[in-house]
Amino acid sequence: MSVLLVILAVFVGLVLLALLLILLLLCVRTGIDVVGVNGDVSAEVRYGPVRIPVWPRLRRKKEQPPPEPQEDGQKPQKKRKKKKYRYSINREELDIGELMDFSHRLHSELTDAVQISRLRVRVVIGTDDAAKTGILLGQSAAITGMIVPFLENTFSMRDYHVDVDADFEADHTEWAFTVFCWLRPLRVLWCLLRHSGELYRMYKRMIKKEEAITHE
Repeated sequence: MSVLLVILAVFVGLVLLALLLILLLLCVRTGIDVVGVNGDVSAEVRYGPVRIPVWPRLRRKKEQPPPEPQEDGQKPQKKRKKKKYRYSINREELDIGELMDFSHRLHSELTDAVQISRLRVRVVIGTDDAAKTGILLGQSAAITGMIVPFLENTFSMRDYHVDVDADFEADHTEWAFTVFCWLRPLRVLWCLLRHSGELYRMYKRMIKKEEAITHE
């Protein structure tokens, strides 16, 4: 009996130690660093001193097995077609008001859990039409004038600069940005767990699964 109690106590102690370790790991500040220049975007996750590249992903080439030799001139058997599915938004169930309300509640709970340490954006608009370039410049300036104050009043921002300009002699647009923000995983996880039921119901209602074209 005493042996069983010792084993049980050791097991409970290991479980508590594992839970404590998980909590400590979730308390470590996690950062996301994204850099983009003219269509090329790279992203990495920083967990303490560790850096984990997440984009672009490294693609591994799949080696195709050689075709099996057929006896007596028989045709190779065709593989069975596998069913594939695609997911799409059910527009009939899409409620913009509900989404806005839910986003506002998440935003209010996570405002102090996210900090933007660096935000720098540089855009030079250029098209083959000077009038179109001027219109795009005015629209971009208006959008920037709304988004930047919103970020300033919502998140704790240290280093940020957004510059939108136009080159009326250029025939293409050039842009570059760098963003680094950090968050507390434990706070985010707790918030998502609190709203997990609501998130699941919204997902089941708004996302529909359809059978796509079959492939061999």
